[in-house]
Amino acid sequence: MKKVLTFAAIALVFAACNSVAKFKPQIEELAKTWDSTTSQVTEFATSVKTEQANWANASSAMAVAPEAMEKWDDAAKAKYAEIQAAANGSTTGISGIATELDAFVTSWTEKSNTMKALTDGLAAGKIEGDVNAQIAELTAATTDANAKLGEWKAKFDSVKAEASKAQQMFADFMATTNAAPATAGKK
Repeated sequence: MKKVLTFAAIALVFAACNSVAKFKPQIEELAKTWDSTTSQVTEFATSVKTEQANWANASSAMAVAPEAMEKWDDAAKAKYAEIQAAANGSTTGISGIATELDAFVTSWTEKSNTMKALTDGLAAGKIEGDVNAQIAELTAATTDANAKLGEWKAKFDSVKAEASKAQQMFADFMATTNAAPATAGKK
């Protein structure tokens, strides 16, 4: 009887290992894709945050002292209002992308726990839950992430171009009005 129980236990362990082994190629490939996508998302999120901080500094430098604006005619005031509207639009655009990314990164981090459980389970020889469903969900998540990254990058390039245009408009405007920015005399 002992021999039968020992054989049965070994057979169960072997069957469990075989069960995990059949998922090994899928999990390993998914792990590579997941790591690559994570790197791309992280890199892009960092560049957005950096650009957001740079733009905050640049847009605050586009302020003009109220005393200087008092000397302007209505056309100059209207042009300055147009420039400020363009700058505010860029601020809103960058903030919108950053907010979307923050929400996505939070969701991605949660899904990363599932990915880690799969790779840890593979290493340990025991995976909990419906492995096929987990692999399918994570594969769909990487596909979604790559699609969103493409969309965000296109939006980001557009917003950066608009921000650059607003800065150039401001520089041109300041050159023709001979006004100093509000921060020029401050220390």
